[in-house]
Amino acid sequence: QPFTVMAARRRSVLGTPTLPDIACGIDIGGTLCKICLFLRDLGDDAVESSGPLRATRVLQERLRALVDSPETYGKTGRRDKQLEFHSSEIGGQVFLAVFETRMMPTFIDMLKTIEVPAEELNLSWTGGGARKFARRVQEALGVEIPRHDELDCLVHGINLLLDLTEPQIYCVDYKTYSEVQNRTYMTEPIFPYLLVNIGSGVSILLVHEDGTSERVGGTSLGGATFYGLTAMLTGCDSYEQAMTLAQQGTAANADLLVGDIYGGDYSEFQLPADLVAASLGKLCRPNARKKVSKADLARAVLDMITNNVGSLARLLAKQHSVTHVVFVGSFLNSNQLSSAQRFILIGRTVYSARSRSGSTLVLLYNSLLTIFSILLCILFYQTSF
Repeated sequence: QPFTVMAARRRSVLGTPTLPDIACGIDIGGTLCKICLFLRDLGDDAVESSGPLRATRVLQERLRALVDSPETYGKTGRRDKQLEFHSSEIGGQVFLAVFETRMMPTFIDMLKTIEVPAEELNLSWTGGGARKFARRVQEALGVEIPRHDELDCLVHGINLLLDLTEPQIYCVDYKTYSEVQNRTYMTEPIFPYLLVNIGSGVSILLVHEDGTSERVGGTSLGGATFYGLTAMLTGCDSYEQAMTLAQQGTAANADLLVGDIYGGDYSEFQLPADLVAASLGKLCRPNARKKVSKADLARAVLDMITNNVGSLARLLAKQHSVTHVVFVGSFLNSNQLSSAQRFILIGRTVYSARSRSGSTLVLLYNSLLTIFSILLCILFYQTSF
């Protein structure tokens, strides 16, 4: 029972003085690479000291510079400072960074130039790129990096947070699709829950209370689809640009709505006039193609991917009699348009039947849980899952 074991370990190892000075977890996806770096507090004495402590301080400064430097991954990368934190309990700072996977060769070269001994880096990684770049990294660092399965890491990361914290719930009114102002905390058991991992593509897992999970579905239409189509339609050259552009657009200028076909609501089937009938459907009309903006195209593609994921999650939740859904993945990073309420537009009837307040209950987590799980594995367990 992995989840039970993890909880027991947590209680016995937190506060241990044997944490490494440096630890790093990397998740190399098909589109984005995520880095989670832990640097233990060395104290003010490390600045003036000599010997091993001073050497460790120098290594930490080199790694911090690596994460900060735009030369590491070019304009495609950024530090996720909003999610970075210092923990007095584990005695150190956690740094987070995200960049496009196509810059991975540059990152490997930069890692090699700072001359950090691989045995002191305490590096583990996951994702498809952990296989793809294994030989190159081994040649650059001179060691074989421990690799973990990404979905196992994700499930362990989610379950660990559920064990450590009381998850906030996004309460969304199923009539207005708007988020309720006062968020609540989960009081009922979450298991079993549906885990919707939105990366380059989408994998959906059914997670049980004993920590086991099974893949019950997925789709090839994910974050990479959004970025790829938007890049071709608008000429943007980074994921962040595509997402920023989408936030400025109006999907209805490109999408064919129910009202465009019926002149209003399709009341016989309770379909409102503003419901999308065909994504990008207005582009069949020459006049619409002349009026639509690049931002409108980006927003329409974003909505198309979001609605597809929501529809699939709804069907699988109904099939497996699940009332809690956890959305996670790079697609949600810095993406206010794909927040919790967007994913339940189509699935509202599944959950509202079980909710006393008539609202849908959805959990939303960041994609960095995968590498955070790896980092915890390095810090506390000193072993693989």
